[in-house]
Amino acid sequence: MDILDRAERYLHLHGRLIDRLRFEALFRGGSRERVLDALRCYQNADGGFGHALEPDLRGPASQPEPVEVAFWILDQLDAFDSPMVPAACDYLASVTTPDGGVPFVLPSAREAPHAPWWEPDDDPPGHLIP
Repeated sequence: MDILDRAERYLHLHGRLIDRLRFEALFRGGSRERVLDALRCYQNADGGFGHALEPDLRGPASQPEPVEVAFWILDQLDAFDSPMVPAACDYLASVTTPDGGVPFVLPSAREAPHAPWWEPDDDPPGHLIP
C-alpha cells in the first residue's frame, strides 16, 4: 500500500468530511465544488469561520484562526474568487485591533471547549497571522 493509499485510509477512518473531500480533490481528481460546499458550512453570518474548522477551537463562533484555515483551503483549491473571501475579509476587518493586527483568538473562545494553547487574553493583541 503506497503512502497516499495509507493517508486515504487514515482519513476515511478518522478524518472529518471536509478533510476527506480535500484529499479527494487534491489527490484523486475529486470535486472542488464539494469541498467548497463543505467549507461554506463552517462560515458564519458575520463572514468569519468557526464550528471547529480549526479542530482545537470547538465552538461555533467565528474566530480569526479558522479564517486562516479557510484561506489555506481556498488557496489549495485556487478558489480565491469565492464569495467566502470578501465576507471573511470583512470579518477580519471587524476584529482588527487598534494597532492594525488581528488576534489569534478572541475572548469568545472561552465559551466552548478549546485546546489550552487557545486560551485567550481579555484584550488580545494583534498579530500578523492570519
